[in-house]
Amino acid sequence: MPGFDKIERLKQSAIVAAGGVLCLLMALSNAPVMANEEAAVQNPAATVFGPGEKMVFSIGYGPVNAGEAELEVVGLTTYQGHTCYELQSKANSNRFFSSFFKVRDKISSYMDVELLYSRYFHKRLREGDYKKTVEISFDHQEELAKYADGRQFDIMTGIQDVLSAFYFVRNLDLGSGDTYSLLAHSSRKTYDLQVIVHGMETVTVEAGTYECFVVEPVLQGEGLFKHEGKITLYVTNDQYRVPVLIKTKVPVGSIDVELKKFTPGTPLRERPAFTR
Repeated sequence: MPGFDKIERLKQSAIVAAGGVLCLLMALSNAPVMANEEAAVQNPAATVFGPGEKMVFSIGYGPVNAGEAELEVVGLTTYQGHTCYELQSKANSNRFFSSFFKVRDKISSYMDVELLYSRYFHKRLREGDYKKTVEISFDHQEELAKYADGRQFDIMTGIQDVLSAFYFVRNLDLGSGDTYSLLAHSSRKTYDLQVIVHGMETVTVEAGTYECFVVEPVLQGEGLFKHEGKITLYVTNDQYRVPVLIKTKVPVGSIDVELKKFTPGTPLRERPAFTR
């Protein structure tokens, strides 16, 4: 079918921009070692998420269902001596879409449980004939992003990757009219990511009806999402801050990612109630 390659690539880029609905950790010889589940964490940050949390989404292009995506806090892992959340996301095209454009995209992020920034990122894209694998170790002491191919790029301490940034934003005390700013690294560049809260809206998806913040992530300058259109996230105004709907406007139409099922996790330290 003409144009579907372009449509599917836009769809995947949109999901990544939203904080990632693509992800998996590869079994590499130098991969981090899983931590003992009972290992003590000295001072975990209070969070709305925790191990065991899982979200399942449907991905639609207009009236066509294109596949399914998942976001999950798999558990805890130890990376270079630091205890981290293993955040994992994946997106798979369904049987219909796979018949002409098969997608198996997966990403993994290791987010420090105390400081809530990224220490490790792995992306594995399989989209039709297109294949790409990226592995990054974030060294916050040396302020370097170290790629598996040996290249290194300057960063600032506290950098986020595109998946950890999404979880970091969920933990903010969002308020209508607020604008937040954080640094995110992707594709060998560091970007100023602004998060704009436009207001509130009631949203109904397969998982239910929710009062949500209307949130727009915007990258400043040339970068990741320059040609991929406008992205809007609908994040629940409750103790979980779940993205129940992600809408993307692109030149060829619109893409919706809707929540089908949500399973809460168990935070290492529960975040106090939001004040607004």
